[in-house]
Amino acid sequence: MILESDDTDHDDNILFGNDTSTDDSEHGKNSKTVFIESKKKPSNTQSDSSYNFSNYLEIYEQIYKFYCHDEHKQWQLLFSDIIKQSSTPYQILYMFLDHTLSTTNNKKHKMVIPFIEQFKQIKPLNKNIELDETIKHNILLKICRRCLFSQLESIIDIFDLRSIDNRLIVINFINEQIEQHQDIIFISQLTKILKLFEINAIPFEKIIIPLILKSQWETIKLVVEDNKILQRKLLQTIDDLISTDKTKVRCLLAEYSIGINSNYIDIHILKRAARKLLKQYNFDLHDFPNLAMHEKISFLKTLFVRKYLERKNICDNEDDESWSEQIKELIHDNRDLQIKLIDLFVDYTDLDSGDEWARFYNLEDFEIPEQVRIHRQNILKNDTITRSISIKPSICLTKQLKDNIYKPTILLSDIVYIETDSDVDPFLNRFECARCNVGSHLPFVGFDCETFMDPTQRTLNSQIISTIQLASLLISRNQYLYGVFDMLALRLQFDIKSLAELAQRLFCSRDFILLTYNYACDTSSLIENYPSMNDALMQGTAVIDLFRVQQYILEHCPQVFPYYDVLLNSKSRGLSELVRLCFGRPLDKSMQTSDWRKRPLKQAQLIYSVLDARVLVDIALLIEKRTHSLQIPWSWSNFKGYIWTNKAFKKRVEIDV
Repeated sequence: MILESDDTDHDDNILFGNDTSTDDSEHGKNSKTVFIESKKKPSNTQSDSSYNFSNYLEIYEQIYKFYCHDEHKQWQLLFSDIIKQSSTPYQILYMFLDHTLSTTNNKKHKMVIPFIEQFKQIKPLNKNIELDETIKHNILLKICRRCLFSQLESIIDIFDLRSIDNRLIVINFINEQIEQHQDIIFISQLTKILKLFEINAIPFEKIIIPLILKSQWETIKLVVEDNKILQRKLLQTIDDLISTDKTKVRCLLAEYSIGINSNYIDIHILKRAARKLLKQYNFDLHDFPNLAMHEKISFLKTLFVRKYLERKNICDNEDDESWSEQIKELIHDNRDLQIKLIDLFVDYTDLDSGDEWARFYNLEDFEIPEQVRIHRQNILKNDTITRSISIKPSICLTKQLKDNIYKPTILLSDIVYIETDSDVDPFLNRFECARCNVGSHLPFVGFDCETFMDPTQRTLNSQIISTIQLASLLISRNQYLYGVFDMLALRLQFDIKSLAELAQRLFCSRDFILLTYNYACDTSSLIENYPSMNDALMQGTAVIDLFRVQQYILEHCPQVFPYYDVLLNSKSRGLSELVRLCFGRPLDKSMQTSDWRKRPLKQAQLIYSVLDARVLVDIALLIEKRTHSLQIPWSWSNFKGYIWTNKAFKKRVEIDV
């Protein structure tokens, strides 16, 4: 760009001599005079797109001053005069935008859109854009990158970057930035606005893989939006990245010039994201084989944890059969999973079972771990191998474990089993009519629910509610009352309105305090199973989450817990740990692995199911007693009502949607 220059340098600043002028015609004269003065100043601007904005700086500041004082007509007239009198209007606009976005003044950044909108109204129709390649590159590199996303589309439109003539420079720019590992978020936004995916100008994977590896999920959702083709491509790309075949992953990264070691890919993050996307986009898990494999492995590990680490008593044959059936249903004829199963038996030092399952699936010696292979050879030699103690503990050990758990006496006669909708109201009325004579608060009602995971579900981490349990101490009779709601039966009888009313009576009751533990986790399962409960669950005005109470006491007055020992420094914050802090022994979890799908429930299951709800009441009463004896000020009202964090609230809203 070449501006006319004159050797004469005028020191008089005409702009600032007319600040008070409000007459339109006078202002027009002043603006023209200003522009003439600016043309008289020397310029270093050359045709190679470098420029000296000092020629326009005084005009720019005057425009900014008018803009700040909401004198829009004045700045628009001044800006219009500059554009109309220029032989290169687009270049002038580029200079103004570049200077605006180069400043650190956020107020000036707001002038970007007004500049563009004003330019659209006054740009000469008979003049071409006439921008050289360097300026176009700078528009992409400097202006587009520094602008807000809301401004980006307007800049692209005004400089006609969507045109076929400019497409090549845009594509080259994007490829160059990706290779240099430059701002991938901006590049993805630019690609999305220019619709380069739709015309296959830029491979989708080339943009999306860096975003995935940087966990930029908000940007990814912006890029994909509601496009089912791109949604499937996204999940397919994640599926390829979590492949157990590392050679395939390395080839994928090399194909799109992604310079990262495949060993550094965090598969756990990708799996968690994929689970949410599967549910959000409503795709079938089995369409993505690598993801399905990882989900099955995760579920397989869960089954092993439940079998070997969470059982505290001798396994009965029925539980073993149920566990084996789940394994067979999960693995089916998948050879990789069959081999992984044997590896897990080795991890849990159960070589007998490992060998039995290896024989069941006809695995060859080269497919099984060395430990199982040696064990198999020893069996053939008639050597005696003792089964791991984690499978069938000795009677002595079992008795010791039972003595070391907290399991208060619960009579089967005190449990009310509710499986018809007509029994719900009479039972809840008994809670609502009760009153607690300890202090002035409402009676405590413990809440818990039992769930089960179904490996046939699309997302294997889905929880199905089997039962809801309530427990309360009837002070007048010094007797506990328990209720077990069979949700598998009731959900067939309740309509949407009835479920919403039930949730309102439980979680927003004015007649009792509902004690829970980790309320946020419970709401996830409940909302997923019963969306109509959402409003009551989100309000939770009757809820006291003992998880929050536990955190508060440990931080401010740990002496409330009789069995708190600072030397133990336990990192556990689960309900079992809270029970240990209060009563010296952890909670009984012996029936957690039982099959909660089967009906009728066994007597042992009924008693176990109300245990968690019962101990919540026991804990609350103990805290009251201890704070009173230690003269620690205490009020349950400080904990009543659940306070959602932004992250947790957003997550529950997404579940509801």
